[in-house]
Amino acid sequence: MSSSQQLLSAINELSTNPEQVAAVRETGHCVVLAGPGSGKTKTLTTAMARALSDDIIEPRGVACITYNNECAIELETRLARLGIESGDRAFIGTVHGFALSQVIAPYARCVPIGLPAEFQVATRAQTRAAVEAAYATAIGGSDDPHRRWNFASEKRRRDVDRSRPDWLGRNPELAVFIEAYENELRRQGLIDFDDMPLLAYRMIKEHDWIRDALHARFPVLFVDEYQDLGHALHELVLLLCFGGGIRLFAVGDSDQSIYGFTGANPELLDSLTQRCDVRTIRLRFNYRSGGKIVRASLGALGEERDYREAEGAPEGELTFWPVTLGLDVQAQAIADTVIPDLEKRGFALDEIAVLYRAAYLGDKIAEALKRAGTPFVRSDGNALVRRSSRLSRFIEDCARWVVGGWKSADPRYSRLLQQALKIVYGAQVRPDEEQLLSDQLIGFLQATINSSDTTHTWLQLFDSELIAHWRTIARNAEQEWEVCAEMIRNTDPVADLDIPLAHLAGRLEGTGRVNLSTLHSAKGREFDAVVMYGVNASDFPSQRDRQSTVALREARRLFYVGVTRPRRELAMVYQEHHHSPWVKELFDRSQK
Repeated sequence: MSSSQQLLSAINELSTNPEQVAAVRETGHCVVLAGPGSGKTKTLTTAMARALSDDIIEPRGVACITYNNECAIELETRLARLGIESGDRAFIGTVHGFALSQVIAPYARCVPIGLPAEFQVATRAQTRAAVEAAYATAIGGSDDPHRRWNFASEKRRRDVDRSRPDWLGRNPELAVFIEAYENELRRQGLIDFDDMPLLAYRMIKEHDWIRDALHARFPVLFVDEYQDLGHALHELVLLLCFGGGIRLFAVGDSDQSIYGFTGANPELLDSLTQRCDVRTIRLRFNYRSGGKIVRASLGALGEERDYREAEGAPEGELTFWPVTLGLDVQAQAIADTVIPDLEKRGFALDEIAVLYRAAYLGDKIAEALKRAGTPFVRSDGNALVRRSSRLSRFIEDCARWVVGGWKSADPRYSRLLQQALKIVYGAQVRPDEEQLLSDQLIGFLQATINSSDTTHTWLQLFDSELIAHWRTIARNAEQEWEVCAEMIRNTDPVADLDIPLAHLAGRLEGTGRVNLSTLHSAKGREFDAVVMYGVNASDFPSQRDRQSTVALREARRLFYVGVTRPRRELAMVYQEHHHSPWVKELFDRSQK
């Protein structure tokens, strides 16, 4: 099927939803407010494909900025089904990736921003050392410089435009600390991740020709998960789209804004909807969850929304599991009772997720599942694989190829090569570079086909034969090369952590595994059944949540994110007579 036929088919699939069709066909500034399960990714990717087909003449293209690499990978996969490959006429990546590859790398040599031609991204050790040096220079004293830097980082992310009075007028001592820190990095030819969008903003603001160059290449800017992306992205949008001629298509949901600790602010998305030059479209239908879960979710949110289940959707089910004692007993009850009950009623293990607030709770669940003999995979801070890392996803895909995927082209080798090129080079790649990388990759993969190596041994080979060389030639400064070393440590056979390679690849027969995830890591995902663990009065909301209205509201949105992940069943596990007050609201709404 040709790409035009694929696009027409995709648009036809949306024909029963007038809001989705309107969004896809919009040719002005547009904000799509997309609730849980409302088909926002399908709407976004179809809109991108239609714009490339109908509105934009080659070689111009579109840029799409999203929250993290995991979101970018999902968008790339969806667009590939519509015949669009990332890097062809479409940039897809994080705001840091956009700033680095589309602004700083091509134009930093042309403008005075204090960076050498061969600048590098600072390591964690280098940033910590710079904080300590800057603290000694700018503030002094015996306080912990890193504790003070937490406040400085918040100001740095929020006060993007330093020409405004707030920069020196609000917490001036932090402004001095920040500038000393940045000067220390520049002295060493370094930038950090927060530098990327900040430097890009200043370059575009101070040099109209850079903005014009971006407009010439990307007449349309798509933004996914707008509510999560913070002040730097918002200021870039205002500069590029409402001062630089680029058309904006933004998708988001303020009700799912749960990253306040990284600078996210749902009010930034709301401010776009109040502009007279922006069309706002709300997607009302939830295609994920049954009606009872949709109604209950509004109880979890504590506010009214015009959301409804799709026609013909099953009703869905809520179950409540009071447990006599605390978190350890609740974890064992999930392993011994809740999950077996779901299995008995036909739920596959790999379509069951246990969600919780912090990784230490994942440790408790993991131990309980081990005792019960139930296989699981984790997506939290203690997981084998970082879900948000392109490199870790690529390593998993390579493992899947060598343990049998090469036979069925799952994944295709061409897809693996494109992943490798993006990881190593980022954007522009010369033909000779592509050929060299391909020779190295296929040589390694063929040499390890049907290998009897465990994951630990195979990862060591991957690191020595591919990563060690790639990191010396890489032009993609955003890449986290330490991910492979982390995976090697996380499979240490001495600590009894090693697993079969087919386990990493997900290709062992009967290896359906329960998903363990923090609520933050579960955002954007869906499962047939979700078990929310530790929904106790002291945990939802916690004492820390109660310290401010802003924190309490974000905790409630986090609860809402968990409640809206299941398709068919939501199970709440909590201490008897000590449940979260939000559980009762959820129960009451589900009965209406």
